[in-house]
Amino acid sequence: MHILEALDFHARFRPNDLAIIHEGGAATFLHLRHAVLGTAMRVRAAGLNPDRPVGVYVTDPFLHFVLVLALMHEAIPSFSGHPNYDPPPAGVEFGAYLCDRQMPFMQPAAIIAVDASWATPLAPGAAGPDRRLFKGPHSLVRIIASSGTTGVPKAVGFDSEMIDRGIEFPAKIGSLGEQPNITAIGLASGLGFRHCLGHLQLGNAQVFTSARLDMIGAIMRFNVKFVTASPVQIQALLEFVERGMLRLPSLKHVRVAGSVISPVTVLRARARLCPNVTGDYGATEVGMVAEAPAELLERIPGCAGYVHPWNKVEIVDDADRPLPFGAEGIVRIWSRSIVSGYLGDPPENRTAFKDGWFYPGDLGTMTKEGLLIIAGRVSEVINAGGVKVSPDLINSVLLGMQGVVDAAAFGVQYPDRPTEIWTAVVTPQPLDEGALIESCRKTLGGRAPQRIVRVEHIPRNSMGKILTAELRRQVTGRP
Repeated sequence: MHILEALDFHARFRPNDLAIIHEGGAATFLHLRHAVLGTAMRVRAAGLNPDRPVGVYVTDPFLHFVLVLALMHEAIPSFSGHPNYDPPPAGVEFGAYLCDRQMPFMQPAAIIAVDASWATPLAPGAAGPDRRLFKGPHSLVRIIASSGTTGVPKAVGFDSEMIDRGIEFPAKIGSLGEQPNITAIGLASGLGFRHCLGHLQLGNAQVFTSARLDMIGAIMRFNVKFVTASPVQIQALLEFVERGMLRLPSLKHVRVAGSVISPVTVLRARARLCPNVTGDYGATEVGMVAEAPAELLERIPGCAGYVHPWNKVEIVDDADRPLPFGAEGIVRIWSRSIVSGYLGDPPENRTAFKDGWFYPGDLGTMTKEGLLIIAGRVSEVINAGGVKVSPDLINSVLLGMQGVVDAAAFGVQYPDRPTEIWTAVVTPQPLDEGALIESCRKTLGGRAPQRIVRVEHIPRNSMGKILTAELRRQVTGRP
């Protein structure tokens, strides 16, 4: 089912129900449909080439969403830029950019300035343009940048069938949650895109947050029941709630996605936000893979969750041979919404996609019950003179200590001695490095960090994953 067919249905069957609440007001399903049709007319008048993707760089989340739906209406592939206006990944040649601010990387493509007037609905009774169709079932519809934990985001392409599968299965199992809802992870991510389209397909009311409509204000004002956010966004929400001694009685469900969340943060979220906290493990390349209830997130560091019945996950060795339950190895994933590779055929296609499986770069174990536990990233495991340790293990230990707001471990290599384990921490209080290291040794032994450095913030991508190379340069001045 095409997402615009779902919008047409809701606009006819329940035209006055709220579809989207945003900083500029609210849109019913009928209003949203007319806004998409009006925007489609503007897109058609711009004469865009349907064979060339269009990048959307617009801060206003409502206008951004309407532009994406209008491009779908006109059968033009789209890409959503990150709110910080990072350039798109390599491997794609864009025909145009719809933007509210021009950036140097947009040249030489056509640059079309857009504003709120583009989302003006058609007048009542006006005939909208007929929807154009993509050339075939496997035509490129959407481009999403992979998370870029290596520092180099890659372009992932989706056709309409893959988009529909990415929405269908989470909706069937009830993973999209209650309404009204907030998906704090935006349209630039695979998860944010799937959730926004999934809620629209289900007819759920969504609240789009922004600079003028922050998450706390939106939850309190509109009685939001369901929030999906990254661990960093949850951390910021908790700090605001705890500082102001606020209560959010409407909130019934918090879903954490994008990266590993520490057990301590889960405990805080259950105490301060709501008891029902779930974890979501997945990847842009395969969609949603597994989910975990709060009691497992609290008890098992690195818990990714139970693998969904429509997915397959295996733990393999360096030669891609499956390992027995409980053995630690390399994680590989198959799903019905898996992509075949990155656009532009970068070198990563040879390592990330093999024999129909996707290799996300994680180390993990699997239990007989189908519980996936992530031990860390293959590329980020620190080998300090033969002592191997996942940064996530160190981070979770430090995050359980009083006064530590954020933490990120990494290795520092030397030409004349073994690699050292360093950790950057964010803390509002003076740092007692020796005391923290000693506390870590009680739990980690020889895997404890040898240096702990206080920083103002830890660089992360849009999904909350640590940008280790950037952090290492920030702390040591070395690559």
